[in-house]
Amino acid sequence: MPPVKALLLLALAIAPAAARSWSDEVLYFALTDRFHDGDPSNNTPPGCDPALDDPAQENINLYHGGDLRGLELALQGGYFSELGVTALWITPPVRNVWRSGYDAGGWKTGYHGYWAQDFLDIDPHLTSATSLAGKPYPEGAEGRMEHYRDFVALAHAKGIRVVQDVVLNHAGPVFYYDADGDGVFDSGSKDEWVQPFERRGFHDNARWAGLPQWNMARTEPTGPRELLGRRLALSGVLGRLDAYGRKGFSPDSLGKNDGEEVMCDFFSLRDLWTDPEGANFDRLVDEFVSIYHFYLHDVGVDGLRIDTVKHVHHEFWDAFTRRLRQRLGSEAADKILFGEVFDGSPAKLGEYTWRTDAPADPSPCLDSVLAFQLCFALRDYLLRPGEAYGNARPIEAAMSAFSDGRFPDGRFFYNRTPGADGLNSLQKSVTFVENHDSINRFRVAGITERRNQLAQGLVMTLPGIPCLYYGAEVSLQDGRGNIGQDSETGRMTLWRHGAAPTLEKLRQDESFRAIQRLARARREFPALREGGFRPLWCDSDGTAEDDGLFAFARTLDEPGASVIVVCNLSPKEGLTGPLEVSPLLPRGANWRGDPVIGRGGPRTATDRFSAPPRSLVIYRAQASEPARPGTR
Repeated sequence: MPPVKALLLLALAIAPAAARSWSDEVLYFALTDRFHDGDPSNNTPPGCDPALDDPAQENINLYHGGDLRGLELALQGGYFSELGVTALWITPPVRNVWRSGYDAGGWKTGYHGYWAQDFLDIDPHLTSATSLAGKPYPEGAEGRMEHYRDFVALAHAKGIRVVQDVVLNHAGPVFYYDADGDGVFDSGSKDEWVQPFERRGFHDNARWAGLPQWNMARTEPTGPRELLGRRLALSGVLGRLDAYGRKGFSPDSLGKNDGEEVMCDFFSLRDLWTDPEGANFDRLVDEFVSIYHFYLHDVGVDGLRIDTVKHVHHEFWDAFTRRLRQRLGSEAADKILFGEVFDGSPAKLGEYTWRTDAPADPSPCLDSVLAFQLCFALRDYLLRPGEAYGNARPIEAAMSAFSDGRFPDGRFFYNRTPGADGLNSLQKSVTFVENHDSINRFRVAGITERRNQLAQGLVMTLPGIPCLYYGAEVSLQDGRGNIGQDSETGRMTLWRHGAAPTLEKLRQDESFRAIQRLARARREFPALREGGFRPLWCDSDGTAEDDGLFAFARTLDEPGASVIVVCNLSPKEGLTGPLEVSPLLPRGANWRGDPVIGRGGPRTATDRFSAPPRSLVIYRAQASEPARPGTR
């Protein structure tokens, strides 16, 4: 079987996306360039510097060749459906600047998609000359957009939604700072890539770059566009230098919350000026509304994951989300807008689910955000060397602040006002334990495959929309990453050239099967998708038998519908103390537990719940007479 055909096998049927609530989804975040190179012919597009591609797929700063065709082959072969994934989140597919001379750690390429040069073109590293069926695409931007639309349509045909990652905070390194005033871009000079932060003014020496081999050029679109049979009436504001702050870069601004974080470049990435008092504010909002309405309406994308939210003025998000929803009309009920607020404070995270004019206007700003506070707590509990583990109390604290924390004016941190789909920001929060930015892959040196499975198990059973990072399903290990170290070393290629396994082989992988079981449990038990959270047990320092145990309930009002999850990190059998669970149960009922991760047979319980070594067990209510072992 040829490598590019290796994923083509039987799919597991999934309900049509339109029939599902967002709270029912299982997200899979794929760094497209690092998933699978389905079409090697696009690895060095015409005019692109060939030195930017790494055929060995080892240098994480270069392109590895992953593309839409690689994702299409996986979709066609049932890879995501078999795994239990129902929605794909992909890195920004738009045409990028292909190289920067100054980013964190030195010069890099734009393989990841976050360095936009043209917001209405798909990067030629990602697209193919022909469709999956062999039909030629038109040349240029039209053909590339047709391929992207076909990719989305294929996902929908498999019952899988598509979430597009977007960046409205900045463009790529589309202009340089003419530090020496000679009118020429000195690409070997750091000063022309990065200038120091200017708080009270701006650098007036910004000049559009013009290096086609790196696709460094004025930001597009610069005016109206015709794509997929539609004419988009655009102002071209993204191609105006005065639409950018041009304030340079402050190295410590990335972690600030004092206002500087919304004004700075990101290294050599050019900050768009989103100040509501800015002369281009409304033009910028309307331009992005037109662009992303096109992706959501005409291309068929189902949602947006919005990058670098806290580095943009909040009023910009108020205007963008409101105008985009108005433009979408009734379609807005099927779409999701969730954001990345890189912060561990539930108050800071929840702030962006509210408009700045709340509580007068309680309607949602963003639908939800990535649950960083929970991610940090999960990593503190699980991400320990060898057999070590932390305590789960920070998870309880994170969940308590998430659900019950309030601002001084009495508003909950997370907006409880339902969106057009009837769900609020708590229900659409995105739960994760790893990603591509700084916090890195969960399985680094010293972390076992089983510990990685348990981490994914908690992601899949705690509240929110669970999000798997590509490679979690095979416990992909970053051997260069270390516990507690912030780096990008986990951005490895999943299926390397000639190494893509068959789905038949993957069915035998322990981590793949664990995620299958978890996804099946989410489908079987509504409480795991929409139930409340009630902590039941954290290991107690004075009792050896419960070391490493964390137990919680996902609760529904319907009698017998709640479930209890017990996670045991210890290498020995764990047993909780007596739990008061009667309010969650019909009178006279008991519990049956099945390990979804780890070894061990079914077990029954009343008020003390056990779990085998290094396991995660889901208990469900059953009739008073215990079920026979092996039955369901």
